[in-house]
Amino acid sequence: MTKKFEENPRIVWLTNLPAPYRIPVWNKLAQSFDLNVVFSLKQDNYRGWSQPKNQNYSYKFLNNFSLHLNSLELVFGIQGVKGVLEPADILIAGGWESSIVIRALLIARKMSIPSVLFYESTLNSRRFDGFLARKFRSWVFSLADHVVTVGKASTEAALDIGVPSEKIVTLFNPVDVQWFSNFANRNRVEVSRGHRFIYVGQLIERKNVAALIDAFSNIRQPDDLLTIVGDGPLSLGLAAQVKFLGLEKVIRFTGHCDQEQVALEYSRSDTFILPSTEEVWGLVANEALASGLHAVISSKAGVSEFVQQMPGVFIAEPTTNEIAKALELSRAQWVGHISNPEILSYTPERFAAGLTEALSL
Repeated sequence: MTKKFEENPRIVWLTNLPAPYRIPVWNKLAQSFDLNVVFSLKQDNYRGWSQPKNQNYSYKFLNNFSLHLNSLELVFGIQGVKGVLEPADILIAGGWESSIVIRALLIARKMSIPSVLFYESTLNSRRFDGFLARKFRSWVFSLADHVVTVGKASTEAALDIGVPSEKIVTLFNPVDVQWFSNFANRNRVEVSRGHRFIYVGQLIERKNVAALIDAFSNIRQPDDLLTIVGDGPLSLGLAAQVKFLGLEKVIRFTGHCDQEQVALEYSRSDTFILPSTEEVWGLVANEALASGLHAVISSKAGVSEFVQQMPGVFIAEPTTNEIAKALELSRAQWVGHISNPEILSYTPERFAAGLTEALSL
């Protein structure tokens, strides 16, 4: 990116919702840049994510209408884009398939505003791969000056789209790892007669929680426990499965939890499981590892390539048998919580610094 900016460049970051894991990144960027985060959707949203608190950047909701179909979200409407871009020096956007992001990229090109497109998908998680879809996707990506990927798998997917390697910046997906680590250390409950497994996420088909329940049923020892944190359309069916297996006393459903409640559950657990059959990344794995847990990660999750060499990580195919084997292996190798997890070096600050350096700001 060669355009010269004023001393305090103005960045517009266009995204759909105020994702909690992005807030530390935005706060870090806002220490050096005039950052305005623009959310395409309404404040009241299906994820239950509220507007940012204690932020040091400006933000705005465009309140566009959207349709949520399973894990696919379609955003309709493009109003308000030109207005928020007019004072911008740089556009950062995520969600290439969104009409509002495509509109923003076109306007940025017309106004000679350098643009950055975030891309987190992998070849495994790609939903549409027909001829027309590939042509359209390639055209959209050609509008961006840079493409930021998260890990090797999404970089390979971007190259497959046809993005030139010199336009790709490979970083990682961050969460506030130090916060989770500190919280776990303050609230740790070490004493347990059995091994404590935990799942955190939506209760939807691709998360593969039914296979996890079966796997746990197959390998559990008398004092082992499984906590399932989250909610979703499969809640009743999964509860019925647990009842059918006679595991009501050893499998606990918490329902939806806020960040502190989730962190508390991590602090009371030993092994985290992400059994998804499809997962672009899986940021809950970052959280669990930062909390000192072992982690059984599906090979279909984008995060698997990033963490596979870290202590306490077990990569498994998302089948009942393979998940069960990984659960057993984690339990057998358990010697206590990991005191200085490698994931702690992958901070939002490091992510923001990498992004800043890559864009030559």
